[in-house]
Amino acid sequence: MKTHITILLFSLTTSWLQAHPDHLISSDAPAEASAQLPDIIGHGELRYRVIRNWSKANPDKAPVHNAHAMIEDEKGQLYLVTDHPKNAFLVYEKDGTFVRSFGEGIPGGHGVDLIRLDGVEYLIHVDCGWPVDSEGNQSPTNGAIRIMAKDGTILRTLPSPHDLGHIDEKTRYMPCDVAVTPDNDILVADGYSTDRILHFKPDGTLVRVWGGKKPGKPENLENAHGISIDTSDPAQLKVWVSSRSENKLKAFTIEGKLLETIELPGAFAGQALFHGDKLYTGVCWSKENGVGKRLVNSGFVMILDRESNKVLSAPGGTEPTYQDGVLQPIHQGDPIFKHVHDLYVDSEGDIYVGEWNAGHRYPFKLELIHY
Repeated sequence: MKTHITILLFSLTTSWLQAHPDHLISSDAPAEASAQLPDIIGHGELRYRVIRNWSKANPDKAPVHNAHAMIEDEKGQLYLVTDHPKNAFLVYEKDGTFVRSFGEGIPGGHGVDLIRLDGVEYLIHVDCGWPVDSEGNQSPTNGAIRIMAKDGTILRTLPSPHDLGHIDEKTRYMPCDVAVTPDNDILVADGYSTDRILHFKPDGTLVRVWGGKKPGKPENLENAHGISIDTSDPAQLKVWVSSRSENKLKAFTIEGKLLETIELPGAFAGQALFHGDKLYTGVCWSKENGVGKRLVNSGFVMILDRESNKVLSAPGGTEPTYQDGVLQPIHQGDPIFKHVHDLYVDSEGDIYVGEWNAGHRYPFKLELIHY
């Protein structure tokens, strides 16, 4: 009987992993010698110098499995969220100086945002339900959204859909990302499970739920991996959600009505990050020649014009081209990156790139070349 149960559990886990291949941690192919790769990447006026040794952290003292996401706090320090059990966060100065780490034992680090409550800036930690042990072993469970102080103290954990009665116990809660509105509401993208968007007040009160899998419909979400809010028009906030498996970014009203879609053929893009007149996103995989099978150990960065949604540059990818106004499939160029998971852009326009399943690699910095 024991043997049959073990086989059944193995079969169920295997089926789940096959449906969610972005969390199959594989042994990486030998890293390409950096001397053989270009130090300048990008297109047009958006070209960057690749700073591979930006991070000055000691892997023995501040290890990472995956450099999942990064954000800048009010003091100008960068917080990298990781999924290593020794530290949930690594803190840096912008020159790569390592400041500290914290959050031992807080599992599943995947996304991050900041929120100000009663005059104090807090971190929002996204646990995606994929805890990883020190050896890199993992298995799916339920995730959580935690509001925490910058020393790792947990202020509160938002209610899960299980707590609220929105999903049954057999369905896992596996949030990928969060976004905070100007009014401090918190939007959660359950991107590894239901693809629904949960809208909370900061005290944990649920406002509404929208989104989800709707195959064949324009508002369908498949792997809602990133979520962000465009506040450029205060009268009409736009909630941008990555439908990563569809190679699309989709904008919705705060109530969940679809407004527009950006087609990114060949690119499995994550969160949209807005900086000035540009939209930036990390691409976790590309397709063979932009149209074929999904390639392991692939990925790049995309930079779009915020007004026209036109791709201007794809550092690490092929040059963006348009025919009759339609973007042609983009795919990986030089193998600079392995699975760009997320990125951050600072005030100088430099990009910090976090990768998944890239051999425990710290973020690269892409330094904008000013012409």
